[in-house]
Amino acid sequence: MLPGAFGALPADVQAQVVAAGRVGRWSRSELLFHPEDLSETLFVLLRGSVRLYRLGVGAREVTLDVHGPGALLGVSALTPGARCGMYAEAMDDTEGLMLGQDALSRLTHAQPAVAVALTEQVTRQTRGVQERLSGLVFLEVSQRLALALLHLAEREGPWPEGGTLALRDRVSHQDLAHVVGSTRETITKLLGDFRSRGLLDLGYRRIILTDHDGLVRATREPLR
Repeated sequence: MLPGAFGALPADVQAQVVAAGRVGRWSRSELLFHPEDLSETLFVLLRGSVRLYRLGVGAREVTLDVHGPGALLGVSALTPGARCGMYAEAMDDTEGLMLGQDALSRLTHAQPAVAVALTEQVTRQTRGVQERLSGLVFLEVSQRLALALLHLAEREGPWPEGGTLALRDRVSHQDLAHVVGSTRETITKLLGDFRSRGLLDLGYRRIILTDHDGLVRATREPLR
C-alpha cells in the first residue's frame, strides 16, 4: 500500500500508480536532485527521509524542510519547464516512486482520484511548511525538539502503555538539528538535558524515548 494521501486510493488504482513509475533507491547523504536540474519527475517517498535545502551566504546549508514516507518531492514537475530550485538529500536509506511528467499526465486523466490525492498531499505539505515556519518564530528550540521526537515516534507505531519507545531509524544529532532549525551543538546539549529529566535515553546511534507525557509537556513549555 502506498503511504500518505495515496493510501486512501482503491488498491487497483494504487497498483496503476506504481505501474506508471519506477522505484529509485538512495543511500544516506545521496542527492535525489540538484537546484539546476529540470523538474521532470515527481517523487513519492515510500521509505526513509529526505532533507530539502539551499545554500546560503558562505555556502551555508539552509534546511527548508524534511519529509518522510508519503511526501511528494519535485512538485514543480507539475509545471513544465521548471527547475528543482533546491537540493534533496537522503537522510537515511530511502526509496521513492518516480513518476515522469507524461506518465503523471496520463495517470491523472485516466484516474481523476489520483489528481485529488495529489492535491490533498500538496495541501498537507503546505500546511506542514506553515507549521514549521510558525514553530521557528514562536517556539524555543527545546519545544521544537520535543515535537520532532514525538513526530518520529508516530512513525514507529503506537507507544506502549507505560513503556518506552526506541526509534528504529538512525537519527543523528545533526539530523535533528536540520529538522528543528538549530545547530548540532545545541541539539547535543538539549538531548543531555532531556535525558537528565528522564524524557529519553541515548544509546549508540539510538534514541529511546522514555516519557511520552513529559515530551508532550516539553512541547508546551521551554526547558528552564
